[in-house]
Amino acid sequence: MRSLFLIAFFLLLGSCNLGPRYEAPPCPEIFSWKGVAAEGETPKVDNWWDIFADEELSRLELLAIEKNLDLHVALQRVASSRAVAGVIGSFRYPWADLKPQFNNVMELIELYGVPPGLFPKLKTITRVREQTYSLPAVFTYEVDLWGKYHGAYNSAKIYADSLDEAVAATLLSVTATVASNYFNLRQLDLQVALLKEEVELEKERVEMSRMRYGRGLVSLIELDGMQQDLANMEAELEETIRQRASFENALALLIGANASEWKIAVSPLNKEPPLIPPGLPSDLLLRRPDVAQAERAMASFHALIGVAYATYFPDIPLTTSLGALSPDLSQFLTWSSRLWQIGTNITQVLFNVGRNSSYVKGAWAKFEEAKALYQKAVLNAFSEVEDALSDVEQQRKQSLALQVVLEKAEHTAELSFLRWHQGITGRLDFLDAQKSAIDARRNWVNVVGPRYQSAIELVKAIGGTWEAMDPCGKQEESSSCEG
Repeated sequence: MRSLFLIAFFLLLGSCNLGPRYEAPPCPEIFSWKGVAAEGETPKVDNWWDIFADEELSRLELLAIEKNLDLHVALQRVASSRAVAGVIGSFRYPWADLKPQFNNVMELIELYGVPPGLFPKLKTITRVREQTYSLPAVFTYEVDLWGKYHGAYNSAKIYADSLDEAVAATLLSVTATVASNYFNLRQLDLQVALLKEEVELEKERVEMSRMRYGRGLVSLIELDGMQQDLANMEAELEETIRQRASFENALALLIGANASEWKIAVSPLNKEPPLIPPGLPSDLLLRRPDVAQAERAMASFHALIGVAYATYFPDIPLTTSLGALSPDLSQFLTWSSRLWQIGTNITQVLFNVGRNSSYVKGAWAKFEEAKALYQKAVLNAFSEVEDALSDVEQQRKQSLALQVVLEKAEHTAELSFLRWHQGITGRLDFLDAQKSAIDARRNWVNVVGPRYQSAIELVKAIGGTWEAMDPCGKQEESSSCEG
């Protein structure tokens, strides 16, 4: 029992985490964006995609969260890493093994040193049988005075936290990709509708030109040119339909559906994207899961520095056994067969050709690498916000200009219809005006679609949330000696 008290005493000693105390790098402060940020109140939504007010998009996002396989893989990685942390953490405590054993040995031995004739019946070479019954419970514990196991456990636990952030990053990426593919598909729905309308107009223009050619009113070159334009439009229509099918299949993969069996109804894009206020610059870091993941990875590698320093100090394993040992089954498990054993085997490295110093240098190098990756992630976050803000603003201005062109083209088409209806101009002039109006609408759609993509990229850049958080609120990992 004294051995158990000794182990308990060492447990109460605690451990000393070697190496410097971890402190998260200072948070950069930006008081204004270079790009023009949208003004307005912070959106009051449960999920970021709700700002688009699209029921079909919301349905697809929830399906993706439930069935997306990338998310499933990320969650299982977290579970695996937490299991690994549990295994590493178990070494901080004693563990016990029950080792029942029965030995029955028959062997031939030779006796030395017995004077001849002293024991007439004793043979110098004889066969001996030995049997033992044992039931020891072996308790093992390594005193973690230098924080080797404690530091390794902290590192594994923090790494699991970083994979939690990786899940959040995967979730943001998956939901943003769903929204991106969805609005690309809706843009193509409108493009297909406009192209079909334009193809029908072009067919009528070609037919009228063919009749005029028969009357000698237009040249064959002009007719051939119109037929080429019609063939190009038909080819563009087929290409647009192909692109829509690709986005439909991509959506099926994202929501975990069979692309051969899954379809989404046609619904042309018919409105502009909402304006998205980016929120406060000081909130950016923690809202970006990839930045938070990089910070946790850096903290995980920092914890291993103390583990590397611990290799300079001796290992102190303790082993104790309690149980029974007897050569006679009738005496087995009785008080007289009691067994106890306690021992330690302290090991201190004297010389190993710089192995320990290499451990320390390697741990510091890994930490510095993780620190550089974290700093890069921070800079990348601000860069992506600036890019998205610039895209949103410039595309908004471009859309306003094209909207003026569209309004004028549609007004011209209306006037051409009235002039044709009144017999002032021919139908071909009206068809030309209609085609110009459709082209203007297609040009406008070609900007509205990317505006949706830029809005989604801005949401990703700010971390997919507008909640105010403290980016420097990470808890520091202790590096002091704790009793």
